[in-house]
Parts: sequence; structure tokens; C-alpha cells
Amino acid sequence: MFGKAVAVVMLTGSLGCDKRASGEPAVVRTSLIGTPTALFLLFGDRDDPRLLPVAVATRGRIAPISLDSAGWREFDRVYFAPAAAFSLYHDGVALKDGAIRRGMWSQSDPLYKLPGCRSLRPLAAATIGEVPNGGQTLELLATSRPLVAPAPRAAVTPADLDSARAFAGRAAQRAGLTRIARDELELVVYAIQTGATERPTLVGSYSEKGGGAGPGARHVFAIGDAALEGYAPTYVHSARDSVPEFRRLIGHLDLTGDGLDELVLEGWRSGGESFLVIMQFVGGRWHEVARGANSWCADALPATRG
Repeated sequence: MFGKAVAVVMLTGSLGCDKRASGEPAVVRTSLIGTPTALFLLFGDRDDPRLLPVAVATRGRIAPISLDSAGWREFDRVYFAPAAAFSLYHDGVALKDGAIRRGMWSQSDPLYKLPGCRSLRPLAAATIGEVPNGGQTLELLATSRPLVAPAPRAAVTPADLDSARAFAGRAAQRAGLTRIARDELELVVYAIQTGATERPTLVGSYSEKGGGAGPGARHVFAIGDAALEGYAPTYVHSARDSVPEFRRLIGHLDLTGDGLDELVLEGWRSGGESFLVIMQFVGGRWHEVARGANSWCADALPATRG
């Protein structure tokens, strides 16, 4: 999706959520005072990747980025200055730093143009080193400054992936996908160390083969974590609506420094509308705490300011 089709999205009008707090958080205009840590998605061609602003993290909170035209230019000046370094992550582990090659407005012409849009969301052109399992198309998480390294975690084993397959099958069965239906679908599984429990977090997704995602498409995305006996579902999403939504895992990293990784997912709707989702582990379950819209254009802004 993001890396292959370059369907760029930004988190707008969503929320900032404290892992230790409850209640409905307010939508505010992003403050760049103090240069909060920014989360980016690095995507695109390996020889010419782009860096996309996603959210900011400060004082244990994650918030979407909501700025007017002048604010986005200030963001570009601060975060996308040519030669500025950024930290790159794969599977929650830091890689060699990358560097900004050019910002959105660091040259006479903007990096891209969009007819009819007054306020563009900036991208940056980036330079990176070698990355693990790096094909020609990339999709990695990055931050404007290094994150606190997580405590040592046990390595994921082939048995953990077997557990992920078994868990995904059980979760899909409970969501209404029979064994016959599951045999017709594509299964993707992950076992990742998130710090949610001492054992890996399991992620499984059943989807139509060949990327089919139209109305009536079958899809179950499930996350499981260790319980008293085996693994229990801690988040399940299925495509049941007339305009169904779909999910897939992009990556994970600890944005807030509390020892628990956040999950970054791509969500999309039938018809190609895509958005990013940031998830946090709160109260023994994974919760969507920020969702994005699929627009390059930032003309529509929240009314409040903070």
C-alpha cells in the first residue's frame, strides 16, 4: 500500500492519548515549541525514499500533527533541513541514521505540487544506508531523534510463528471465517516483541489472495498476547461493513519511552482510501489511539488551538 502504491496519508483530527489516562482527549493544533519528537514513515524507492510526518510524541503522549500553511513551513524548516539526521527503525530496533537530502521547500520549487491545494503536507527526500531485508521498495518507521533503547528482549523463534498461525486461525474462526474460507484466503503472521508481556505479541491477518479488497471481501486482523493459558485476543478487526475496512502491520517502536512499543498499522477502505493507525497497549488490550485521513492537502484544519 504505502510503499508500493505510494498512497500517502497523514494523521489529522485524531487524538493524543496518555497510556496512563482515560477519557476523551481533545483535538488541538500542534505546538512545535521544544521540538517534540516526530514520527515519520519512510517509504518509496530504495534509491530515492521519501519521509512523511505522521505524529509527534512528547511527555508520554502521542498526538497527530495539525498545522496551517505557515505551521507546515515551520515544520519543514525545523525537521527537514538539508543534512538533518533522523533515526531509522526496523522491527523496533534502531538502524544506521538517515539524513535529509532536501526538504519540501528547501529549494526554489516544492518537492511536489497538488493543484487546488493551498496548504500542502510536506515530504522530504532522504538518504539512507543498508537496511535488513531491503528490497527496492521500502516502508520503515523513523523518528526525528533517537528513542530510548528497549530493554533486552528474547528472540522470536519459529515456534512463536507457529503459535501465531494457530492463534490467527482461532481468532478468524470466532470472527466467522470457517476453515474452508480460511483455506481460500492468504494468511500473514508476525511474532514481535512489544513489551506488552514477557512473551511475543502475535499478529495474524486473513485477506483475499491477490490483494482483493472490494465490497464483500473477507478479512480478519487479530492481535494476541500471552494470558494465563496460551494466548488471548487483545484486538480483533474484521471487514463486515458494506464499505469494509482492512488492516495490516507496518511496524512497531516505543515512542513514549515507557517500555511498551506502539504498533503502527495501515488501514484502508474498499476503493483505495488509506490511513495510518497508531495503537497502544492499555489495560491489557490494544487500542486505536490515532487514525489518519488519506489526503496530501492540509486545507481542512481543527478549530481549536493548543
